[in-house]
Amino acid sequence: MINLRKLFQNTTITVLIIISTLNLSQCDVVGQDITDNQFFFDVDEIKFPEPKLLSPEFHGNLSLGVPFSEGLDESEKGSSKVFHQTEITLWAGVQIFKGLSFVTELEIEEGFEVYEIERCALDWKVFNNKCVLRVGKFYYPFGIERLVENAVNNKLIDRPNPSIKIIPGTYSDEGLELYGNLPFLYKTRLQYEFAATNGLSSFEGKGEQHLDDNNDDISLGGRLGVEILPDFEIGGSYSTGKYDDDERYRMDFVGVDALFRRGGFEIRGEYIRSNVERPTDAGGSFDREGYYIQTSYKFLPDINYIEHIEVVGRFDSVDPDDLVTNEGDMDRVAVGVNLSPSHHFILKLQYEMENEATEDRENKGFIQMNIRW
Repeated sequence: MINLRKLFQNTTITVLIIISTLNLSQCDVVGQDITDNQFFFDVDEIKFPEPKLLSPEFHGNLSLGVPFSEGLDESEKGSSKVFHQTEITLWAGVQIFKGLSFVTELEIEEGFEVYEIERCALDWKVFNNKCVLRVGKFYYPFGIERLVENAVNNKLIDRPNPSIKIIPGTYSDEGLELYGNLPFLYKTRLQYEFAATNGLSSFEGKGEQHLDDNNDDISLGGRLGVEILPDFEIGGSYSTGKYDDDERYRMDFVGVDALFRRGGFEIRGEYIRSNVERPTDAGGSFDREGYYIQTSYKFLPDINYIEHIEVVGRFDSVDPDDLVTNEGDMDRVAVGVNLSPSHHFILKLQYEMENEATEDRENKGFIQMNIRW
């Protein structure tokens, strides 16, 4: 029997690869005026021409990463493995008609051996940007790190531990989402995102999503953000759903976040906590938590062939199971320098130091090259 879903997915992937490859040679022309320079991979930031019908946009990103210091253990399951830093992202979007757009995003990762359609959704502007209905597969609206996890927008090479060991990596899911921006107090705004999706099918983290749709329960959640002052935003997120086949055990996530950005300076942080119900014979219910703080500053030197230089620092901490003392508890410090000679190229250097309670970890260093079009 023909697997129509698999056939459609493979066909979509093939078309994206071919079109994006052809489009790479025109990267200095296509989208130069209508795409936000800081955000290629968010449909909300793509400025589609109006009312030009079915005029698609194609963008992509190639990331190649390798270690440059001792201490890399290939048996590790975190985000610091070399092949996790080597991937291709292909993005396509089109405005079908005024108020209705479509976007899809394909990631080819783990040394170009694993592919996944992370987004494939329709957006309908019910009431301008104040109320938008999204249908399909999309990034689950929890926290703010998901908005910059792609290599183009991530200021460091790897991701914070809480974003891969509590939240299961790049968490995209199928369902419905309602989101929008509402005017708030003096030149500020209120952002809301609410979603109903299939949900996760396991509490195991380590970057795996476990999106098998193994039961009929719907995962509900979202994020509410308030820009209390210009350039300063705080937010809260929540998600809940039953993950087991028999719909007996629930998994909840709660998070708070803050972001301040002015000029070349940025500081952001998140705290995430999760409660997992589990049968007594499997160890019983448990909590897990983690947080990170990241700061960066971007310089714009008056130097030929240098668009910007950015320095970044981050501290993160994670406790994956409160029932097991010190098991898997980890603190990590990462520092990095990004050099961009042009808008389409970024060279990243990162050095990180880990402190795990039950295991000695050596420091690591990475270098990554990003090319985007």
